[in-house]
Amino acid sequence: MNARLFRLAPLVLLLMGCTTKISVCPVPAILADTQSVTIFRPGTVPDLANELYTVSLLNAEGDCTFSTKNSLVHASLDLTFRATRVPTKEAATYTVPYFVVVHEKDKIFTKHLYRLRFTFAPGATAVTIKQSPDELVLHVSNGKLPWNYQEMAGFQMTPAQIEYNKTRGRYVP
Repeated sequence: MNARLFRLAPLVLLLMGCTTKISVCPVPAILADTQSVTIFRPGTVPDLANELYTVSLLNAEGDCTFSTKNSLVHASLDLTFRATRVPTKEAATYTVPYFVVVHEKDKIFTKHLYRLRFTFAPGATAVTIKQSPDELVLHVSNGKLPWNYQEMAGFQMTPAQIEYNKTRGRYVP
């Protein structure tokens, strides 16, 4: 009986018109086809031997609050990236574009572009980067709830980068 009441508590708070932190927020996700991007040395053809570095989006976690008074969701997203390169003595700093889309099924509500900047220390072959894009404010209407929506992240890629991913087995058909 107590477990049943515990599960109903968030719903009761929502119906009372409170602003509350909830456990079922817009679902964070990574778009599989754009989860990884490879950058090549300038002036070379896309080939394994010419890879300068590769960046992958490893994890997406979300948190939010929901106000039933004005049906607003304030959602945050924490992303974890990992960049790798071949061994080299030099330090290097790079920037790659990525996006965050909020959607419900096939309807896109918003898309924001961001830039991930990271630095390899001298001799380092890998670096892990955590980044939190801007907080999302979403108006929930028509009987929808925050968990009906999804926050999806991925790299903003060129057609050539997408084609290269298809050859590397990083593409999900």
